[in-house]
Amino acid sequence: MPLTEYKPMNKVVYVPAHFQQLAGKAADAWSKKKSPKESDAMVDGERLSQDTAAAVEALNAEGYEVQSIMPITSGNYNFAQIHGSGSVFESGGYGYGYSFTQGVTIIGRRIAEQTQSAPEPGLQEEDDELNPLPLIDQESEN
Repeated sequence: MPLTEYKPMNKVVYVPAHFQQLAGKAADAWSKKKSPKESDAMVDGERLSQDTAAAVEALNAEGYEVQSIMPITSGNYNFAQIHGSGSVFESGGYGYGYSFTQGVTIIGRRIAEQTQSAPEPGLQEEDDELNPLPLIDQESEN
């Protein structure tokens, strides 16, 4: 019996997101220091969509059908405490946090290979007009 290649039933693909490229005024607004080339908060949704579409096409070409696409989120935060002269009213602070889509996970299920099966007995296919099934004379069987 020949060995057959194992093909997994499911396949999981991770598509990373990329931050938007900063250009023009947004990049100049940082300071006179070297400005960042990427945003640290805005995901490039258009690129993520294109990368996701390419991953889906690759899965389909390999014989997989997409079952689900799940976003993967991450976050960032910062805070500061301000200490005054000791009075409760002179102390305080601030903080913030946000989340962003880090990427997407795509789960594909292998499509069963279609095999040509023989028609059920008594059923005619379109090309059977040339060779129709014999008619049974019901009166002669009784």
